[in-house]
This record gives sequence, structure tokens and C-alpha cells, in this order.
Amino acid sequence: MKKKKTVYYNDPLNDDFAGTKITRKDLPKNFLFYHSNPIWKFFSFILYYIIAVPVIFLFLKIAYHVKVVGKKNIRHLKGGYFVYGNHTQIIDAFTGQLFASRRRKGYIVADPDATSIPGIRGLLSMLGVIPIPTSSEEHVRFKEAIGKHIRKGHVVTIYPEAHIWPYCTHIRPFTEGSFVYPCELNVPVVGMVMTYRQRRFFKNARPYPTIHLSRPFYPNDSLSLPDRKLALRNHVYEYFLDIASDEDNVEYIAYRKAK
Repeated sequence: MKKKKTVYYNDPLNDDFAGTKITRKDLPKNFLFYHSNPIWKFFSFILYYIIAVPVIFLFLKIAYHVKVVGKKNIRHLKGGYFVYGNHTQIIDAFTGQLFASRRRKGYIVADPDATSIPGIRGLLSMLGVIPIPTSSEEHVRFKEAIGKHIRKGHVVTIYPEAHIWPYCTHIRPFTEGSFVYPCELNVPVVGMVMTYRQRRFFKNARPYPTIHLSRPFYPNDSLSLPDRKLALRNHVYEYFLDIASDEDNVEYIAYRKAK
């Protein structure tokens, strides 16, 4: 059996092992978090539904052999909702839109690094990337954009662990901060956990991902906003822990706390 790679971390909240090495750039002051221009929306529709979705779906199925469990849990959902996932792959940029949005337009709340790559900021916006704002003024427009998408029946994906730890099989701690959006908008949340299954052949090769979708969790409007956020976060976190603890979740890279 091939020896597993071991990665040592210091801070589970802030360490990042994605290896992208992107130099972050602030968003321009006039950055649009929500687009209403019909011409922009037309080309966004073409790029998203006609080009990106079928091509990336086939790529993930053929190259990664992605399997989805729990699709029946979200079939009855009407209107917009949020998806919260653990963050263990670069392909997380697409999994929420492709496998948890039920053919609706999917958006992903992303680190500003994603829109710092020269020349592709507009392209990523058309594909549903909503960068986290870098100023308080931008944050107001950011929240307004998320609200508009939810009211239009779109699906917004958030990765509360924030940083990519490739093939990580344990759940990292995260705060309740990002759960303010479903609580204020009073819409459901779906947990999405990626685990890893061993290949039938070439068992030492990278394992295949399996995506698990939870039943919807709803904000408890009888609680105060801080308690509501924490309760919703705890529901999602407990679901993450339950799924990730399955003995069939194969550890390909071992993450260990540095001494």
C-alpha cells in the first residue's frame, strides 16, 4: 500500500493548501455584484447553459467519476436557497451549480482571489462567481445582490471553511457568520459534503469524489438573529461531521496538526 502524503497545518481557519498562488487585487469601485443588463444576461445564459454546464458536467463525470447521493432531498424545494459545502477541491467552483441547483442558475460566493486573475473577471461573473467584497460600501451591494438572486429563485453556494484543503476527509471548524444570509432572507439551507471513495482498480490512485446532499434546514424564526445563525450553522456542521465520519471516506492526504 502506497504511503499517504502528510500535510501539517497550524491554523485550521486560515491555512490554505490550494497552491494557486494568486496575487489578490481589490475589486474596482464600480464592480457590479448583480447584472440587470439584458445583453449581458443573454450572453451569460449562452455561456452558462449552452457551453459551461454540459462541458463541465461531462468533464467531472468522465475525469473525476463524480457520484451524487441525496438528490431526492432537494426535489421539493421551491424558490431560492443556499448550499453550504466542505471545501476540498478546485472543482468545488462547479459542484454546487451542477449537482445541487436542480437546473436553476447557480451562483458561488468566492474569495476575491478568484476575480484577481487578469482578463477573466467578467467571464467568471457570467459563470456565477460573486466575489466577497473588500470594503463595507461594497458589502451593502454584495448583500443586495445575494438577496436579488434568492428572490429570483437562484441557488447560492457558500463554502464556510473558506480555504481549499485538497482531499481533506475531516471537517474544519467554521463560524456562523456566513449563515446571516439565509437567516435574514428566511430561506432553507442544504448541506453538501464531498467524501472520497476508493477506486475498484488502481487503489493507490486518487480516490473518486462522492457528493452528499442533506435534507433542507430552515432558520428558526423564533430565535434572535445571533442564535438563529448559530443554530443553523450547528445543523449544517453536524451533518458535515456525520457524513465525513463514514468509514468508507478514504483518506488520500493526511492532514495533521503541527507540533
